[in-house]
Amino acid sequence: MAGGRQFPRGRTFGARLSAAAAAAAALAGAAGNGCTRDPYDDLVWYYRPQAGSIVVPREQRGPRQLAMFHGSDGAPLDWNALWNGMRWADIVIVGEQHDDANAHRVQLAIWEEAVAAWPGSVVSLEMLERDEQATVDEYLAGTIDQATFVERTDSRDWAAKDTWDDFYQPVIDTAKRANARVIAANAPRDYVKRARTEGYEALAALPEEERALFALPEDDAPDTYRARFRDFMSGGGEREVDEARVDEVLRSQRLWDATMADSIVRAWKDMPRGAKLVHLVGQFHSEYDGGLVSEIRARAPWARILTVTVQQGTAYELRAEDAGKADVVVYGTTKNPIWRSFNAAPIVPETPTAPVREEEMPTWGFAY
Repeated sequence: MAGGRQFPRGRTFGARLSAAAAAAAALAGAAGNGCTRDPYDDLVWYYRPQAGSIVVPREQRGPRQLAMFHGSDGAPLDWNALWNGMRWADIVIVGEQHDDANAHRVQLAIWEEAVAAWPGSVVSLEMLERDEQATVDEYLAGTIDQATFVERTDSRDWAAKDTWDDFYQPVIDTAKRANARVIAANAPRDYVKRARTEGYEALAALPEEERALFALPEDDAPDTYRARFRDFMSGGGEREVDEARVDEVLRSQRLWDATMADSIVRAWKDMPRGAKLVHLVGQFHSEYDGGLVSEIRARAPWARILTVTVQQGTAYELRAEDAGKADVVVYGTTKNPIWRSFNAAPIVPETPTAPVREEEMPTWGFAY
């Protein structure tokens, strides 16, 4: 794996090319040992800037003018750097907070870039389940309308009330216009619940036609994954949790991870060379190379995976709490400036809105 390196100030362009050529030779020589994990650690794909060498947009407008940083060391990135990361990758995982409108705009922009630049690219969604694939295909083929599609998949309120049309439908429609595939990647919730209540052995004993609707984990979840999951269930340590209960609910979470990973890898192996698979998912699954990433690696160890996470709020440097979450950490938009002329009416202060209360975690599994 090529290490992250920086050129000293004053290094000539020719020297940079020589260094890049050396990096390419090293990469070729290491081909037998696996591919580079991160494009931003590889001079062949991306010249790493020195800290502060890229000006972070003071007014951050979504989605292509947002502050974004390399998750491992905080190096500033821009949209072109993100695009180069996509060019390097086979699979691009974009983690969202489900109710964050800015995250959905970033996801749409990434998918638009992929389908425009790399024909044959595919988008995969956590929000659609395998038994809904036929309905997805009917909508893409134009045999059913949007209202029927949303009704059959029961998607209208997936992230919050009446959010599907704004958050996810534009992704589906972009694929439809480009004649691109959409993968309903997730396991039906009945099997997710049964993973918790009955365990994996019971699921493995089901008939073949039912087993086709989910995939069992092929890799042990990272220890940090369970620790983060336990922390979530305990409310950050504010309440006691039963360890057996943590493991039960984690089985549901891992069935989601395994099924999505299996759907992703199957689609990726069937794609034309150079095409990209873009997967949209709740960020808990993918952050810190979590359960989803480990399951993809178990099935496709040579696949190049780029992880992106979108955080709420603005930032002019990588926030300490976001370090290591993903290869690329993207932040939110700044508010529009208030412009006044001499004849303008007085500025009326904005009325603060009450914070949105998160719903309780569903008993059948983990929401993010």
